[in-house]
Amino acid sequence: MRTVDRTRPVPPARYDIDLDYFGDLDSLWWDPAGPAGVLHAMNPARLGFYLAALGEPRGRLVLDAGCGGGLVAKGLAEAGVQVVGVDRLPGCLEVARRAVPAGLWPAVGELERLPFGDASFDAVVAADVLEHVPDLPAAVAELARVLRPGGGFLFDTINRTAWAWFTALFGAERLVGLVPRGTHDWRLFIRPAELDVLLRRAGLARVATAGLAPRIRPGDVARALLRRRLAPPPFAVGRGRRAIWLGHYRKQGEGGAR
Repeated sequence: MRTVDRTRPVPPARYDIDLDYFGDLDSLWWDPAGPAGVLHAMNPARLGFYLAALGEPRGRLVLDAGCGGGLVAKGLAEAGVQVVGVDRLPGCLEVARRAVPAGLWPAVGELERLPFGDASFDAVVAADVLEHVPDLPAAVAELARVLRPGGGFLFDTINRTAWAWFTALFGAERLVGLVPRGTHDWRLFIRPAELDVLLRRAGLARVATAGLAPRIRPGDVARALLRRRLAPPPFAVGRGRRAIWLGHYRKQGEGGAR
């Protein structure tokens, strides 16, 4: 574990992750009490961060990279953003298309090989996806390539810390069932310094970072331990980046989203 370096690709033999269960069932993505319940709980806070970073979002052309069933895309589209959603699973794109009937253009593709030209987008959003990509350097290079100079790169991901292992893996997946087992691999979690190296290498400069944490009271933890089940709590943006953290970087140059 101590030899993991996310500024380099993680060989396929080093990770084991299964996201196929998110497939093409609307109920899996859009049931707040289902497998994506934590994402629903996170959405208001992280969308607020993204929209604030976009400034005036109306009319912006934004890539939702790894859009899944469209949870973030829907919020962006409702704010007036023109969203292109890319995902490697066609079933997820069908769910996203049904959830966002206006304002979303779906495209099948992988983050490491995006099917778009250089400088195509005013902004790029990568929500809850970077910690699932084994070749992070290739993905970052591609996301930067399709971003216009001056455009914003917005993301949330999970820090590779002992606290993140305890909360996101042992706690959320194995102990209280907030997230289906096999969703995450600790070795793919990303330390802020690692992602900063890759983004700066790709020509992006840091604007702001923040933490995203659940509002859990001691009584909630006690009940979860007794019942082995915890309803997804609301999340809030804060300073601590021990587990989930958010970022806003800007591609060097003039123009684009600010």
